[in-house]
Amino acid sequence: MSEPKPDHIVESPASSPSEPSAARRRFLIRLGLLAGAGLLPFAGRALPSGRGRPARLETARPALGTWVRVVAVDGDEARAARGIERAFGAISHVDRQMSIHRTDSQLSRVNAAAGERAVAVDADVLDVVERALDGARRTAGLYDPTILPLMRLYGFYNSRRTRYPSDREIAAALRVTGHELVSLDRAAGTLALSRRGASLDLGSIGKGWALDRAIDALRAEGISSGLVDVGGNVYALGVPDEGSAGWSIGVAHPATGAVDRRFTLRDEAIATSGNAEQSHRLGSAFVGHLLDARRGRPADGPLSATVRARTGVDSDRGSTVAFLLGPGRFGGFPGALEAHFIG
Repeated sequence: MSEPKPDHIVESPASSPSEPSAARRRFLIRLGLLAGAGLLPFAGRALPSGRGRPARLETARPALGTWVRVVAVDGDEARAARGIERAFGAISHVDRQMSIHRTDSQLSRVNAAAGERAVAVDADVLDVVERALDGARRTAGLYDPTILPLMRLYGFYNSRRTRYPSDREIAAALRVTGHELVSLDRAAGTLALSRRGASLDLGSIGKGWALDRAIDALRAEGISSGLVDVGGNVYALGVPDEGSAGWSIGVAHPATGAVDRRFTLRDEAIATSGNAEQSHRLGSAFVGHLLDARRGRPADGPLSATVRARTGVDSDRGSTVAFLLGPGRFGGFPGALEAHFIG
């Protein structure tokens, strides 16, 4: 999974969370200011609770090819710590299922078997792929989970490409791109790609799924107040303290870094899509990671698109679709409660 969101996170560093890099420190600072959940420079520390106030624990770790931050607020500090560990366990499980950054994930096995055979996968993987395919059908293929060949063609995921692709190369990549290449068999519990070279990438929806599973884990431990951020996909659970209407989440302007809009969230998710944090030069052109899967070329969207929703899946998928469609054509999407565009 990929696609760090520009409202909360910079590109994922390779350093350990116990020794944050400069980029990681900037991420923590921005996230602490925007999410209103306090700032910790190191993982696994407890924030002072004060007399009679619940403990607030926060941990940040690398996962899913990005940084994940979990905050738990509870009167029982040990329970808060258990909730955080369960949340990270749930995210690690999603990573083993759907990450394209590890060869042993279920999704990577599906990609490796493209054009040859169907692969048995968990029901969760089928659920996420089914939602992604629904998004592709609703946008006539503008949004498409089989985008991975195009992503690599444009130099993402360490493909080492340095020049802009030719029309012939784009046409070749488009021949192995398209949601109609995906075969999903619920009864057999299998997933297949009908053409060799086709590949699924769930970066536009998988982190939202992981976000929801982490929140489920917190709730299962009895935590009713917390915050989970998976690469800029944020779910606000309950309220941060008594008397509060919810968690204050700021959306930063991609160009200036200033807070452009604040959302007050209670049991809701938010995600932002844009190219500010993931773009690079190919020859003389700057290329962003959000691609138009129909044309096989970079999408010409706004600076960013933010979607508020009841679930992480709906905010994650919705923000990508909103960016690709733009403010003039995005009239809402299943599960989306509100959209906010910059630029």
